[in-house]
Amino acid sequence: MSAKKKVTTARPGGPGVIVEIIKCISRQQGASIEEIVTILVKKFPDREEGGMRATARIQANRHCTSKQKDDKSGLVYFRRGRK
Repeated sequence: MSAKKKVTTARPGGPGVIVEIIKCISRQQGASIEEIVTILVKKFPDREEGGMRATARIQANRHCTSKQKDDKSGLVYFRRGRK
């Protein structure tokens, strides 16, 4: 018996998950993790929500320039002054 390799189907072209996270936190009003995950689930329906939530939490914290506590949204991440 020969072992078959699992073939992954990469998304052809287009921005990936991390680029979308950076776009979300670069908005004027910033974005919370919940807002980012909602956008990612719509944009990438073939991926697991839990994995995207973990990625959003890590990458938003890594790429943000500031954070602000909001009563309505929780912790909001901002990326200001960077392109």
